[in-house]
Amino acid sequence: MKDCNQDIEKYHADRVKLTSAKRAELTARRDANRDRVTTGLKASDGPSPDGFVTQGSHAMRTTILEPNNDYDIDDGVVFVQEDLVGKKGGQMEPLDARKMVRDAVDDGAFKKKPEIKTNCVRVFYNDGPHVDIPVYRRKQDGSTELGSAEWKASDPEGVNRWFGEALASKSGQDAPEQMRAVIRLLKSICANRPSYSLPSGFVLTVLVNECYHTHEDRLDAVVRNAIAAIHSRLAGSLIVRHPVVDEFLTEGADDPKVREFRALLRTALDDLTVLDRANCRRSEALKAWKKVFNTDYFDGAIATAEEEERSLAAGMAPAFVHAPKPWCA
Repeated sequence: MKDCNQDIEKYHADRVKLTSAKRAELTARRDANRDRVTTGLKASDGPSPDGFVTQGSHAMRTTILEPNNDYDIDDGVVFVQEDLVGKKGGQMEPLDARKMVRDAVDDGAFKKKPEIKTNCVRVFYNDGPHVDIPVYRRKQDGSTELGSAEWKASDPEGVNRWFGEALASKSGQDAPEQMRAVIRLLKSICANRPSYSLPSGFVLTVLVNECYHTHEDRLDAVVRNAIAAIHSRLAGSLIVRHPVVDEFLTEGADDPKVREFRALLRTALDDLTVLDRANCRRSEALKAWKKVFNTDYFDGAIATAEEEERSLAAGMAPAFVHAPKPWCA
């Protein structure tokens, strides 16, 4: 396989992986909203949160760079069930709980007011990011329920534990970070195709966990192997189960988003077959990865490689030999 490891690692570092500064900025916004919720509830004599739980890509550290700064931070607020009491003294309905949190977080600082969604309260920032605040209640038996259309079983802390255990189970000292890199790069393949209808980042994370097992020296080879393994996995079944809660992450046996993702992986595998040719040129390999990631990132390297290949070909061309003059008496 033609070696483009340094190119894929550089693409991951330059265009995909979240910078430390951006991660710190998003964390600060998360913390600011926690303070708003706590302060707002106290001011309205509401219940005190039992805690907060960051979830999703921010918790897993698999967030990718968003060119339009359109980041989604998921940070749930947890209440003890007995503290969520409605106006008539009964258990608070999920919608009322979300309204309570919406009112608490809305301190007048936002140009666009926080909105109530089906599964959360969404806080918008003028420069692009938003924070989703799901509302949970902790029952006496220790289980957790999400305030959606109704209270339903959920376990955001369990998902975080599951991911930590999944990383720890892989072989090799650098396996956890490499697995995160594979997740980010698969997210990038999808994010660079905004017109496609593809699975969520969580579905991609579950699939990578199923198909990634051990650290290897070359990230380019690991990514290609993951694409092949996930395609094979989805060829057998398009169903993806939630790793913690007893539910499916996909819609039936023929989920259209997962089906489209499988087709995208098939195309990627076909594009990458050129890497296995013995005479594969560097420019050809980079063009294949350009197709897979649907990016202009490799254009400069492709142009340089083509120039070097032309120079090499010119230097290897046989010199023109003049035909001998005819003998004259």
